Amino acid sequence: MNNTVLSRRVYHSGQIVFREGEPGDVMYLVERGSVRIWRGAADAPLEIAVIPHGGVFGEMAIFDGKPRMASASAAEETVLVQIKGDKVRDALRKADPIISKLIEVILDSARNLAQQLDDAKRPPAG
Repeated sequence: MNNTVLSRRVYHSGQIVFREGEPGDVMYLVERGSVRIWRGAADAPLEIAVIPHGGVFGEMAIFDGKPRMASASAAEETVLVQIKGDKVRDALRKADPIISKLIEVILDSARNLAQQLDDAKRPPAG
């Protein structure tokens, strides 16, 4: 069994880190470079954020077990530190229950907002 909590990987500009809808059990720390977070088709992406050096992303799927709600790709040559979800969840289980509940509320709010934005983009039925 591999007990490695952290690993590093280099991504080239434009290389996909993960895609919207995929399961996720790894979160990422940007050690060098930056990452684009976007939704929709790759040929017409809706950019949500750019995660700079020192930023973290991909955490939502490891906390709530739901599919990735956006895609991520390297904005330039980027080094990412991968953090395994089971280790993060173990740490969260040991934390104060108030912290766990707060994270749950924040994640639910973010996912609900994303759903509302998706609904607003759809043309009206009829």
